[in-house]
Amino acid sequence: MKRDKFACNCKNITYGMIEDAIKNGASSYEEVENQLRFGTGCGTCKEFIQYLIRDLLAETTCDRLRRRRPY
Repeated sequence: MKRDKFACNCKNITYGMIEDAIKNGASSYEEVENQLRFGTGCGTCKEFIQYLIRDLLAETTCDRLRRRRPY
């Protein structure tokens, strides 16, 4: 993923900023939205960002589970 690519052009929110919010503890779309305030301009980014957050949360959960499992 290109961390510097814009997910919300109106508020200059990048993929990396969304990823960092999740890495810092945000665990839902609403929490990321409240932290970064995306989608408050034209709103066209909201659906895409919802899918991006879903995928990042799933990836983060898988990574956590992998680290817990002893092999």
